[in-house]
Amino acid sequence: MRLFIAALLPDETRARMDEYIGALKSRCEGVKWAERDKLHVTLKFLGSVEDSKVPDVSSIIGGLVRKYSPFETDITGFGGFPDMKLPRILYIGLSENPELSSLQGRIDEAFEPLGFPGETRGFLPHVTIGRIKNRLRIKETLPIPEKYRFTIDEIGVVKSETRRDGSVYTPINIFRLR
Repeated sequence: MRLFIAALLPDETRARMDEYIGALKSRCEGVKWAERDKLHVTLKFLGSVEDSKVPDVSSIIGGLVRKYSPFETDITGFGGFPDMKLPRILYIGLSENPELSSLQGRIDEAFEPLGFPGETRGFLPHVTIGRIKNRLRIKETLPIPEKYRFTIDEIGVVKSETRRDGSVYTPINIFRLR
């Protein structure tokens, strides 16, 4: 099964982000927008994992998460990867949080010996809100998201299934930060 590790967002935060996505929809074309219930911060994409290894994945994440307290972060802006000239991904940026970055780095290190390659790019905390289908067409000036502070207190091991009508994310295990 396909798995990723994510910092899960509070309902109110996802609602605010969904409102922002709504404001963008009429101003640009060529984007497959993320659904509210799929908004998260990816800490590690594992890809295909044998079913028998899922308990080990959860055990590793549970052990790492136990050492961290909830993270406070802010919505800081909007951007695109690799850039806004020819973006493939649109995102809402989050403020740097040393503890969240530390957890992401430790997750990356913990899975490398198990055959999951380490991330070569630096960690930029963000929430993917859209994927460009072919080419982004901006019809009018895009608003900047309102600054908003929130707390991340859950980390999930999430299963991703690709279906004809889109992907489905199902948390396998959710760990609360203490």
